[in-house]
Amino acid sequence: MQRIEPKYIKGVGMEDEKKGKEPTNYERFVVKRYLEEYWRADEKVSLVLLGLSNQLAVTTLCKLNNVSPSQFYEWREQFIARGKEGLMGNGGRSKREVDLEKKIHVLERCIGELTLEKELLKKISSED
Repeated sequence: MQRIEPKYIKGVGMEDEKKGKEPTNYERFVVKRYLEEYWRADEKVSLVLLGLSNQLAVTTLCKLNNVSPSQFYEWREQFIARGKEGLMGNGGRSKREVDLEKKIHVLERCIGELTLEKELLKKISSED
């Protein structure tokens, strides 16, 4: 799904124009994302905090950031219940961190096995 540019959302900002006010700058309500494929925890926190600030309707905020309102409310509830760690899962660690820790564990095990083999080969060669 492609993000809609803030100035092109139908109906957004019309109330300001009707009242004769300067239109709202919606660019400041768009969360800058590192990757389009998924939301990182800090990006979710930024979006939830924008929603909690009540400066803009949640539906409009969700349209600007290409998020469904139900997803936003789920993130909001997780954030309220557990803070930033609630949005990350895995005890406050990202999936990437968990995967890297698993790799480290496997590599440490390999190093231990190779060290043991090296010591055994040294003993065998010194006995001859």
